Amino acid sequence: MFRVASIASALTLLVLSGCSSSSKAASSGSPDASTMSPSVGCASESADRYEPGMKKVGDAGLYNFELLSSTPAPPALNDNTFLVQVTDQDGNPVAGALSVTLDMPEHGHPSPAQPEITYDGRANAFTLDPMRLFMVGLWRLTFGFQPEAAGSDPDSAVFKFCID
Repeated sequence: MFRVASIASALTLLVLSGCSSSSKAASSGSPDASTMSPSVGCASESADRYEPGMKKVGDAGLYNFELLSSTPAPPALNDNTFLVQVTDQDGNPVAGALSVTLDMPEHGHPSPAQPEITYDGRANAFTLDPMRLFMVGLWRLTFGFQPEAAGSDPDSAVFKFCID
């Protein structure tokens, strides 16, 4: 009976700590006081520093992904609106389809909702609303782009923001 209660207690503790930002306890062999309490937030060195107009070159090096703006700025807890532009290497806007995946890599789960993505041809930019960053911690935003032109290859870029 005692053994069953001990196992149940251990499982309960494991489940309750499953969405903690701290992963030290799982990776080190022996927990200490600093690894036993969950931390909230994220390390600033693992995140991008938000600036309107910040750019990332796509992983394939084909396109630039520019975060023209975020409302609120910088990105914050709960719903945000992003304005994103995709350009070629010469800085010319490119027509195509943009997608985004929102997830918390330290927690191992995505956002529960995907934003609506609309394209404004006059601004040559995509509006993503709402970008639902519903928890404190590190958020990874993976933008994928499939160009409209036949035979063109897709590209993607990752932005990471620390949400407090």
